[in-house]
Amino acid sequence: MSDEPARERSENSSAPALSAADKYFVEQRDLVLQDINNTMDSILNNLNSLNISLENSIAVGKEFESVAELWKTFYNGLEGTETLSSADDEEVK
Repeated sequence: MSDEPARERSENSSAPALSAADKYFVEQRDLVLQDINNTMDSILNNLNSLNISLENSIAVGKEFESVAELWKTFYNGLEGTETLSSADDEEVK
């Protein structure tokens, strides 16, 4: 285990020294990448929330399908009754 720090020092010494501008660039790049990562995580969480909300809305809509069909049948029946009554009125005239 005592070889690890010596190896790290030798690897660092063989790498070219970074200028102050390069160090600043690397720090800023890391900050921007971290910000992008946080933003992407936030987007993913919000998309998951949206997906759950949409699934719930669809489920509620499906619960009303039978009621909607009942009202449709009712209105179609009324239209049929109105057609018959108007035909009867024309025959009476």
